[in-house]
Amino acid sequence: MITLIGTSLAKKGLVFTYYNESKKCEECRFKRTCLNLETGRKYQIVNVKEATHNCAIHKDGKVQTVEVEPATIRTVVSTNKSFKGATIIFKSPECSYRCENQEICNPEGLYNDDKCHIEEVGSEITCANGYKLTEVIVSR
Repeated sequence: MITLIGTSLAKKGLVFTYYNESKKCEECRFKRTCLNLETGRKYQIVNVKEATHNCAIHKDGKVQTVEVEPATIRTVVSTNKSFKGATIIFKSPECSYRCENQEICNPEGLYNDDKCHIEEVGSEITCANGYKLTEVIVSR
């Protein structure tokens, strides 16, 4: 996908979360190219183009054309589903605790019922609720 990002951020490999447009974007002629990503999702820049354009939002006053793809995300899955290459439907563990695993169990950019592909399998994690969970890297 082609989109626009502030020139100071336009670096191959950068992972970012797309949030939303600003009121200043409503009249911009690049709105359709710049605001074409899904809100709340993580993306990685895979290619930086030379084209730049003026922008009223970014601190350096310019945006650069970049090619992005959905980023991989570190999370946990039930240990019995943690196989490299498996396709899963993501479900965040139901938990009432605030623990050190909160961020990995509820990762930014991934929602319940997202169809994911397990790219890498890590180690089991200790869960305060007693769930058997394994760290994984997934792609959507």
